[in-house]
Amino acid sequence: MRTFDLVHDDDHWKQLFEIHFQSLQSLNAISTLWISGFSKLGLNQNKRPQAEQLTLALKSYTGYTFVQTNENVILDQKSWYTMISNYQMPLTQFVRRPDELDYCDEPDIWHDIMGHVPFLAEKSYSDMYQLLARTYLRALDEDRSDLLIELDFIGGMLIELGLIRESSGIKAFGATFYSSSEVKIAFDPKNQISFSTQAFTSGASYDRHSFQGKYYVFDSLAQLIQLIQQISDRI
Repeated sequence: MRTFDLVHDDDHWKQLFEIHFQSLQSLNAISTLWISGFSKLGLNQNKRPQAEQLTLALKSYTGYTFVQTNENVILDQKSWYTMISNYQMPLTQFVRRPDELDYCDEPDIWHDIMGHVPFLAEKSYSDMYQLLARTYLRALDEDRSDLLIELDFIGGMLIELGLIRESSGIKAFGATFYSSSEVKIAFDPKNQISFSTQAFTSGASYDRHSFQGKYYVFDSLAQLIQLIQQISDRI
């Protein structure tokens, strides 16, 4: 297991940012939600942000507390959504190397921050994510496995890997795209699928160990909120 190394992590962060942000721009993939949230963070792209800095940045927007851990593990869904429902998010320990941009076997802070934090700075996104977290926990308490399948689809195939239609075209919505070169695969039109509620029964699931190869395009954040609310209403 790799450990925190400030000098190397800062160097890796700078290189990753330069390489990947250029790629996102060349694809015209950056969503208005992400760029608006990112602009609120005041980050120095040359060094890894610290948990306290992120907490302070979001305090006046959505109020999340970021918790630096000593772990490089993915939390189970119950633990993750419990933290999110309490406006908390754990940060893993290290920054991947630039040669791991395609794939990194361990969860890292590059994905945590670039993929999730800018979105969580936006109230409309934060409200959606709060609804998702609380709906998931209620479905879990009620042992509604049918609804958990649908919520897992949303969490994996849309929150991590979804594409959203905006006035200027299709943009990256999934957190994975802001930390991985999978965004290049997703922006090949032949790999894009228009989302419909029938997708819940398609058997699609998120496998973090490989590129997915197909990516769902949905119409708006409002559509996603309505979808989660409809599931919530069925509990």
